Order: sequence, then structure tokens, then C-alpha cells
Amino acid sequence: MATGRTLVLEDDNGKSRGFDSQMQVQSPTPKTAGGWSSPGEVPTIGVDYDRVKSIDLTTLTDVTSEDRAFLVFRNLPVAITRCEKTGEWQVEKISYSSGTALPLLKHFTADAGPNKPPPGECVDVRMTFVGCPGVCVEDEAERKTLTELLAKHSCIPVFLDKDVLEKHNAFNEEYLWPVFHNMKIFDCTITGDYRSQSFDRDLWKSFKTVSNAYAEVIAAHGDDRTLVWIHDYELIMLPRHLFNRCPDWNIGLFLHCAFPSTEVMRCLPVREEIMQSMLSSKIVTFQIFDYLRHFLSCCSELLGARHAFHKGGVLAVEHEARSVVVMADHFAIPYSHLVKRLSDEKVIERAKSIKDKYSGKTIIGAYDRGDTFSGIALKLRIFHRFLTEYRQYRRSIVLIQYIRNPKTKGHGAIDTEELERIADTTNKTFGVEGEPPLVSLITEEVTRDRKLGVMLATDILFDTSINDGLNLSPFDFYAAHSQDNKGVVIVSEFCGCSSVLTGAFKVNPWNTSAALEALDKALSITPDDQALRFTKDHSYVSTQTLVHWVEKNLSELKATQSQGQRSSRTFAGASHLDFDEVVSAYSSAKKRAIFLDNEGTIAANAGWKIQSGVALQKQGHPPDPSVLDRLQTLADDQKNIVVVLSGRGKENLDKWFGRVDGLGLCAEHGFHRKPPAALRSGQAAGVQDGWTSAEVLFEDNEEWKELVTELMEKYVQRVQGSILESKSYAISWNYREVGATGVVDDIALELARFLDPNSPKGLLCGYPVRVVNGKGYVEVRRADIDKGTSVVKTLEELGQVDFVLCIGDDRSDEDMFEAVKQYFEREPTSNASGLTRGSNLSVASLGSACFTASPPMSPKVPSTNRSAVVSETLTFTMSSQQTSWFTATVGRKTTKAKHFLADVDEVSQLLQKLASKTIVSSFSRFASMPNVLGLLNSQGDEDDDDSDSEDQGELDRSKTSVGLNSLRINSATRV
Repeated sequence: MATGRTLVLEDDNGKSRGFDSQMQVQSPTPKTAGGWSSPGEVPTIGVDYDRVKSIDLTTLTDVTSEDRAFLVFRNLPVAITRCEKTGEWQVEKISYSSGTALPLLKHFTADAGPNKPPPGECVDVRMTFVGCPGVCVEDEAERKTLTELLAKHSCIPVFLDKDVLEKHNAFNEEYLWPVFHNMKIFDCTITGDYRSQSFDRDLWKSFKTVSNAYAEVIAAHGDDRTLVWIHDYELIMLPRHLFNRCPDWNIGLFLHCAFPSTEVMRCLPVREEIMQSMLSSKIVTFQIFDYLRHFLSCCSELLGARHAFHKGGVLAVEHEARSVVVMADHFAIPYSHLVKRLSDEKVIERAKSIKDKYSGKTIIGAYDRGDTFSGIALKLRIFHRFLTEYRQYRRSIVLIQYIRNPKTKGHGAIDTEELERIADTTNKTFGVEGEPPLVSLITEEVTRDRKLGVMLATDILFDTSINDGLNLSPFDFYAAHSQDNKGVVIVSEFCGCSSVLTGAFKVNPWNTSAALEALDKALSITPDDQALRFTKDHSYVSTQTLVHWVEKNLSELKATQSQGQRSSRTFAGASHLDFDEVVSAYSSAKKRAIFLDNEGTIAANAGWKIQSGVALQKQGHPPDPSVLDRLQTLADDQKNIVVVLSGRGKENLDKWFGRVDGLGLCAEHGFHRKPPAALRSGQAAGVQDGWTSAEVLFEDNEEWKELVTELMEKYVQRVQGSILESKSYAISWNYREVGATGVVDDIALELARFLDPNSPKGLLCGYPVRVVNGKGYVEVRRADIDKGTSVVKTLEELGQVDFVLCIGDDRSDEDMFEAVKQYFEREPTSNASGLTRGSNLSVASLGSACFTASPPMSPKVPSTNRSAVVSETLTFTMSSQQTSWFTATVGRKTTKAKHFLADVDEVSQLLQKLASKTIVSSFSRFASMPNVLGLLNSQGDEDDDDSDSEDQGELDRSKTSVGLNSLRINSATRV
């Protein structure tokens, strides 16, 4: 699957192009005087085009010499030594002969000195390299001297203590390297090998210490326009540490190694911290899409973070109110440089010596890293089997296996004795006296010239890696044979480069028969077929150069900056809710309404993450006691009306919020409603516990429930871990606890389409219901019941308000956001009395329910307020100019809300600020009580005696009490 700013992809019939993870199928038109209408138009699924989010990377944003980039590696691309005679530090660029590709970037920078490459062969960006200098320096004076010396080479050192650095490297080798290559390193503790520790927290602490040191250095030398490009798994925690210091910086992470599946990643005890750190970058890039796919799965399963396609086919993960772009882009080699090196005497002499030693033989060569993931043992066994079954090749071929940097201990270590035993067996079985051995094992330190010489002498490159993220040997092979256009490549399917090499023979090294067949085809290939295969891959290798790779990735990183992605608090669509603006509007308002969702808004949605023990989501999740204290403080303020709306039953809400006096509650999305204390006076007889319920508006109410229940029970049987929830007004299929939510999302989408009441073929066609495909559930509910209906009803009963705050997190809360927007965003009209009124918007116009016990306003409400009460025939609302209203969703997503908050903690912080303002204003009122009483007495002539004495008596009976986190002002009078 292709990704990137210039690639658009549709292999799913347009599903990713037009749909959102929260799909809604609209219900039929609400009930009219003549009954329920027939199904209308085919619904639009999933996209609010007025507020669609977009990270537009389609416009090229090339980097220039004005741009500054920090390239962050574990080690600096220079060699630092101390002169034996003078004792002074000496700095040299790593030579061309180095076998490591990344440090060679230093030779392709614009400040490369007199040997600067010609235009088009160098990166024209002000690049600075950040990394460990490779020497441990403890003296501060020497550190300063070395820093000044390295600055001349565009390098910034990160000095680390030797002990910390050793532990950092140990953590890389013992945990990250094997885990990222899909090895379950903790299996030994289960099978009984107690000599192995399950996890070393001390090593993990040192690993994070190194990342923190890097972040400190980068933050001290860069700014918010610097492009910070971090490389590989050794620094995988650096994005988080740097983000915590500089949240607006452009941070990119390129992972050169493989990435594990969810099954392996979830075994790592620090999995969430690692994933959080990776998602602290603006762009995360992998070698191939297969690793990217694993990453998306881990984001979904471990963090509940979903992905979406943006304009131009850009793939992004939504997390912590941020969109993180994810890409796949294979590393490239400095092709032109390598071709020039072919004429070097060292390279030519190395190739000639190998050819002379194995004269007359077809050389099957391999240059692999010395660990188990290279599959060297498999290769030797395959070669032995090949000589057994294909006798005609015994005298004409040899296998030369070069091993670099062999790992002899720890997870993934190579067993050199076993390799030697297999090679000896092959040589003794099939070898001929007087001829060179059929299998040669050579261990050596890799250099660029040595490797080029080997590639030049090799006729067939044979790779059998079992999991290798970055293997450049095939690229080097094609560069080495750029002049003769000879050679064949056999590459493992599990090698990262196999996805970009279309001319090579691809094999599964575990399938011995297929590997033998590939070897036979490579040895007997026709000249025409060989030329065609070689040309395919050589054209790719020669055009995808190292300079082009660097510029492309830096341009992608710069594009996020130019598209307004510099702040973690902003994105196209909803903006981050400004706390100061909300608090200011709250403080100046005289009458306020606050509407809050529960789970995922003021209470953590704990069931969404993978946890041990019983999942909480199925039973619901109450808010923290500190949040209840803040709600009590807000509800005690006479200026406030506070309502909590939830999809849970009224029994749960009474249990969770029962101790909060005066709080309004709406259960089952408004089917059951308990008005706030100020609106409860005069409730109809027979109402139990203050709750009212919606009427049954159509006779066949139970018929659609039976159909939906029967169908959803089948889905519960098919999808293990999903449950069926039955409510008074809705039936829902909940699959939040299912492990593979990404897979089940497609099933949920098809279920919603099958139920679609607007489709003539839909199971519920003609029924007055609507289908909602939300975050982890599919719900069929009555069309006249939603949170927006309850919010509007409460606002109508309140009359004119000065401040409205509405916060939620799920698809059901979008009804709230839209209802509030429609309620206030209208052209004002003037009535006969000349008062400014909003255009008609009533509960009925939103398809509301008729409540069996609709309480009138309290008789204590002054006449000026009672005039604003909505009658049965007239809807009276205020102009939006008189009201400050805020709608916010929790988390970054496509939404009808004007704003967003990052998470539940931010919601809690906002409530704390509002509660603090309430406390301050309460103290101010009591401090000026004589003036208040005086004002009330002075108004006695204007008001009737009963009302005046009643208000005075209520003020005299006011009491104050201080809770854990709030000051509660209890009063019998609520306006």
C-alpha cells in the first residue's frame, strides 16, 4: 500500500476516502401530524464536510539552504581521537571506506568543505549532527573544548557517563533489538529457565536517561523552526522527552529496523511508554509498509489510537489531540559515490583475489550481520540440500558467507560453532581434494571497499534473512555491477528491501523446496531474463539515491510545519479550547448552563485499553471523587445549572452522582431525565426519585427491538468478547473489549449498512429509528431520543442564559454539539415588543421526545426570568450575541464541536479552574453581604412584599461548608 504526499490510493472501494471511524446512518424524518414519514434520501455516512480534518501534504515543500535540520544519531558521523604527542583532541570525518551508510551523510552536506559534491549530489540544507562523540569525557573543561572543536564539523556532542552508556546499549541488545524483530524474549521465564530475568528496570531507567540527555542538548541548541530528525530504535524514547520540553517543534522519527506485531509488542512491560514516545513525533517513518501496518495495529490495540487517511493519501494516527503522519520509505544508498569507488585499486584488487581463488566457479556470495535474524544457518542447510539434490552443480559453484559484527551472547546471538559444523559437513561430503572449499565462512570488520570488492566478485547474491529491517547488500550488489550489468539476486521475503526489488528471486527461507528451486533458476537463467531482472532493480537503486532520500524526508517533515501543524493544540477544523477565554466568559456570566458527558469526558474510559483483570467498560466507569467535588462546587453556585448526560441507565447515574446535590442527570442519552434542582419544583405527581421518562410514541416499539436483538445475538456469537446491551430506547452491540478492534470495525460497518433504515433494502427500513456506528459499538436507537434533545429542552426551560459549556467525547455527543450550535447560531428576529429573539427552535424541531412529567419553572424565579419560559406554543431563545457558548470534544477527531480538549485530565483541569472561580466569587459575595442586603431592601418598593421577605429569608438561612477540594454554598434559592 502506497503512502506519501504524492500518492493517492484506493483499494477499498473508496471506504477510506469517504468514511469516518464514527459512522452515522440517519433516521427517517421524525413523526409528523400524519404519522411517520417514509424513508428519505440515502444517508451520507461518516463525514462532516464542513469540518473535515485535513493534513494537506500534497503541495511540495522542498527544503532549501535556509532550512536548518538536526540529524540525531546514536553516534556522531566523525572519528574522535587524541593525539599521542600533544594530547589534543582530533576530529576527522568517517572515511569513505566505512561500511555504515548513515554516517556517510556527512560527506553529502553543503558544508563538506573542498570535497563538497557538485549540485544535485549534496543535501542543500544547514544540517547539524547530534549524537554521542564515541569517547567518554568527564572533565568539564575537556567537554567544552571538544564541543567547540566539533562545532567546526557541524556536530553537537551529547556527553554520557560510561556506566549509563553501557546500560543503554545493554537495553538495546537485550530487549529492543530482539523484540522489534518479533522475538518473544520472555518465553524462557515461562518454560522454566529462571536464570533469565523477565525485565530489568535499572536498564530501562538508564535507557530513558540517555534520551533525556539528548533532549536537553537539542532543546538548548535548536528552536521551533528546526527540523529534528531522529534515527532508529536506540533513541526511540527521545521524541517524548523532547516533546515534553518543546511541544511545538517539528520532530520526525525514522525507524531503520523492523517493527513487531501486536502479539510480541504487548509482551514488553514498557510498551505504552514506547508507543507514546513514537507518537510524540510529527512524522514516523518505517522501511516498508509491513512494519507500518504492525505499528498501526499496536496503536489501535495498545493505546486505542485510530488512523485515518487525509488529503493526498496521507495516513495519520490520531492521538492526544494530535495527528501523527506515518509513512513507509526505504533507505537508499549513495549510488554515484559507490560507482566512483569501483575504480579504486583496493576494490579491484579485492574482487580479483576472490575471483582468482575460485577460478572457474560460479560464486554465490552473502554479506550478513552476525545474528540469528540473518538466517545464516538456514542458508547453509539449504545449500547442503541443494548439492544433495542437484548433483550437476557440485563442481561448478561455491558459497562464500561473510559475517560482520557477530553477536555471541544475549537474545539473537549467533552460534558460530554450529555454523562451522554445518560448513565442515558440506565440505567433507561434497568437496574435492585440491579444489577450494564449497562453503567458506569469513568473519571480518566491514568497510565500504571490502564489501564492494565482495559484491563485484559475486555472481549470485543469496539472502535468507528471517527478519531484517535494513539490508543494503542487494543495493550494493546492483551498484557494484552497474558497469557489466551482470548478476542475479535471491532475496528473502522477510528482508525489508524485498518489497522494492521487483527483479530479484524472492524466497521463503523456511520453504526449503522453494529455495532450492530459486537457486536452480538463478544458476540456469537465460541472458535475456537476467538482463531484464537486473535492469528492473538497477533502475530503482540508481534513481533512489541517499541525497534524494534525505531531501524527501526532510521535505515531508517541513510540510507538516507549513500546513499549520506546528502546534500540538491546533489542526484544521476544531481548535483547542482556550481555558482563559472560557474562564473569562464564565466569570462575567450571570446565568450559566454546563453539560457534560460521563465516560471518556469526566471519567476515564478505562475499558478501552488492554488491562489485566476484569474489564471496566462493560460495567461502566464512575468519575474520580475529586471530579465529584468539583461538580458539587459548580452545582452549588446559584448561577449554574450543571447536567451530566450518559448512555448508562439511571440506576448507575444515581449510584455514581447521587451525592452531588442539585446536579441534573440524563440517562440512556436522555430517555430518562432528572432535571437540575432549580428546575425540579412543581414536578408532576407520580414521578419517582425526580426521574421522568420519554413516552412511547409508536405502537410497534417492541417489533424493531426483537429484530435487532435477534440479529445482534448472532454477532455476539461470531465475535468473541463482544456483548449485547439492551436499553429502554436502544439496542447496541458493543465490541470495545475485542482484541482485534481494527478488524471488527469493518464488520461493524457492514452491520450498520445492513440495518440502515434509510435504505430500501435495510432491515429497519420504515422504522422510526436511527443506526449509529460509534467508537466500538453499533447502536439502534429511537429517532426521537438523543442528548441534543435533552440539552435543548433544558435550555428552553432555563430561558435566557449567558454562558453554555458542552463537553463530550463520543458519536452520541455530536448530537449535543449540533443542537447547541443550531440553538445559538441563527439570525435574530424582532417580535412585536421589540425584544431580540432567535428564530424558532424547539424540542419538537429536533425530533424530541414528549416527557410524561415536564416540570414547570419554580415559582421562586423572578418574573423577568419567567417571561423567558418556553410555552407549548412559542419558542423563545436569546441572540447568540448575548451568550458565550462553547462546545468541545475530547480527543482530536472529526467533530461538530467548535473546540477540542486533549484528554480527560484536561477536562478535569478546566472544571477545577471554573470551580476555583466559583469559590472566589462566593467569598466575594459574603464579604459584601451588607451591601447585598441593602440592595435587596432598596428594591422592596419595586417588588411585592412576599417575594422580598422570601428572598431575604433565604439569604439569612444560607450556610457554607468546605469540602475536600471545594467550597460549597448551599442555598434554597436557585435562579
